[in-house]
Amino acid sequence: MDAITALTASFGLMSAYYISRTLWRKATYKKPQARGIDPVGEAEVFLAYGRTSDAVRVLQDAMADEPHNLSIKVTLLRAYSTEGNGKAYCRLARDIQAQVKDQPVWFTIQEAGRRLAPQDPLFAKA
Repeated sequence: MDAITALTASFGLMSAYYISRTLWRKATYKKPQARGIDPVGEAEVFLAYGRTSDAVRVLQDAMADEPHNLSIKVTLLRAYSTEGNGKAYCRLARDIQAQVKDQPVWFTIQEAGRRLAPQDPLFAKA
């Protein structure tokens, strides 16, 4: 086998492994609440290990179950910031602005927002 053929075969195997692993994770996924785990805590662990997409998935599922839970939303903002998802970050920041406007966490949200969407007036310095 020449080098190109071997490289192509190994790439094919790696791709198949990645796809099957992703499908397995989706098929066997249970919400944290169903497993008796705090979703925010689990998301924090995922974020600490650089598994941002897993943290976002857990937090979005938790938010569907508890749409008014502020700690889920703030942690999801942090995950969006880490992920660099400015569009989702701005949408969620607008959603919680009234709840956290006078709290110190709002200044942190604004700082990250200025990095992700500097043109957005929501994050302008007062």
